[in-house]
Amino acid sequence: MRAVAEKRFGDSKCLLKSNDKDRANGAIYMAGLVIECLLKALLLDRHPNLRVGIDPARLSSSDQEVFYLIYQRHELDDMCGFIPELEKKLNGLKTRSGLSAWREFENICEEWTIYARYSPQSATLAKAARYLETIEEVKKWLKKL
Repeated sequence: MRAVAEKRFGDSKCLLKSNDKDRANGAIYMAGLVIECLLKALLLDRHPNLRVGIDPARLSSSDQEVFYLIYQRHELDDMCGFIPELEKKLNGLKTRSGLSAWREFENICEEWTIYARYSPQSATLAKAARYLETIEEVKKWLKKL
């Protein structure tokens, strides 16, 4: 998942570097996938029994929920619920602007959705650039966990 996150971030940067305003949404969408992949990597770290091919019907209800979050779902907030130390650790970090890293992370989780891929709206290249800068910072925080 961490390797995939790096690839998707590279994809996002390429879309932004194209300077094509029609690619801004794609850059934001791909950057959000980075966070999803990193959260799923953290879930796999905490639930190594879910790394191998298993029948989810044989798992406990808690492990089933995590299994489906990792392999079938995309809700960042739900993933965070299974990483309880995340909020505490990110609250202890500050962003470049002096805000709580947790608040910045929450903003990303609230803003990004897998359904953005279907959005007809167009973001600006400036918004996409800011979003990627934030994602790059969040990537560093998540790697420290």
